[in-house]
Amino acid sequence: MKADFEAKRAAAEDRVKNLRDTLERQAAVNRALGLGRVPLLGARITRALDGFGILGSGIRILGTNAIYGYEASSGVRLDPGLATTEDIDLLFDARGGLTFVADDDVSESSLMKILKRVDTSFERAKQTFRAVNRDGYLVDLIRPIQSPPWKKAQDKIGSDPEDLTAVQIEGLDWLQNAPAFEAVAIDEKGEPVRIVAPDPRVWVAHKLWLSRRPDKEALKRQRDAAQAEAVGALVANYLTHLPFDAQQLRMLPKEVVDSAAPLFAKKVSPARA
Repeated sequence: MKADFEAKRAAAEDRVKNLRDTLERQAAVNRALGLGRVPLLGARITRALDGFGILGSGIRILGTNAIYGYEASSGVRLDPGLATTEDIDLLFDARGGLTFVADDDVSESSLMKILKRVDTSFERAKQTFRAVNRDGYLVDLIRPIQSPPWKKAQDKIGSDPEDLTAVQIEGLDWLQNAPAFEAVAIDEKGEPVRIVAPDPRVWVAHKLWLSRRPDKEALKRQRDAAQAEAVGALVANYLTHLPFDAQQLRMLPKEVVDSAAPLFAKKVSPARA
């Protein structure tokens, strides 16, 4: 039994080595072809969340970083200025609870500990929903406004009192209730990263809604509007299996759906990669 175990272990280790070598060669090809899009730190954070089993099962990628997943699925590249970001937004959905796939260090049960494993300089900011590293890269943990407001809900990944506490933001229930959208993108080193984000149709409608909120800064509203228009055109041209259908977007208010509809009718063709 011992000899059989050792033989199988050696075979498995050899297989892993060969796969790792193949991945490294392909990553070099991807870099040479200029396919890398996802900023390296954001990719490392996303992989860490995936490794602990919470990406797509309690955490989704929001904001600008979701664009990389939409690009990857459509085979196009949008204007780099629309996707440049120095932060990452994580949508926390605690409705079904969270299960960690932990390694030997079972204390890794908080988002802050996961972030510190990626970059030891991450610290919780004064705003307890935010972590920041030495270079000013921000990680925000956000969730929808609780409804009803008196109902108790989980607002942390684990039980660590020093962990990030999700902040409640209006409109996120639309993204939380949207179907999940999964894609494999390529990071700046040429390596793959799985992204789980909300359905791009709902993402576009939400971005357009944000761009029309008077309480947002003018520059942010302009960027939100430009991102909504670009991703809307991407969906209309390349993700044709996702038609702009009101029934499929019933998690959105009717006025939000009606406002976003023109974006999906435009046939503005982004440049292909």
